[in-house]
Amino acid sequence: LGEQLAKNEIKLIYGGGSLGLMGELSKSVHRNKGEVLGVIPKNLLKIEGINKNHGEIIIADDMHKRKKTMYDNSDAFLCLPGGIGTLEEISEAITWFQLKISRKPIFFLNINGYWDNFRILLEQFVSLEFSNKDLLSYFVFFESVETLVPSLLTSLEIDSKE
Repeated sequence: LGEQLAKNEIKLIYGGGSLGLMGELSKSVHRNKGEVLGVIPKNLLKIEGINKNHGEIIIADDMHKRKKTMYDNSDAFLCLPGGIGTLEEISEAITWFQLKISRKPIFFLNINGYWDNFRILLEQFVSLEFSNKDLLSYFVFFESVETLVPSLLTSLEIDSKE
């Protein structure tokens, strides 16, 4: 994914960490001469440090400012496998789309079916009428980087023309 983002001149905007999957992705984008913007809250600097990061770093006062800064700098949302923080952030992006606060595209990279149960939960929201049926049209799931990247590129081209 990092190679493809760099090759296609798609800037990575992420939570600024140097650990885990996102740390590896930022290293890959940077190693392939792509653009990286990390946005890290002050309190995570103690855990993550800043000297291991790649690309530009913005230090935010707190998690809310971090998310706002990431949102303001992003043209789309791409959700990779992750933990509770990832779930919280993508849920907020979907909520913003539902409330028409944002119309930025939302993509899930569903490697090895990681997000299958989340998709089932969202389908349940609709079937039990806790969400409008349109909810399921706010985002797209992709099973591989190869299938994701063309759609990501198309959405960014459309977005840049608006």
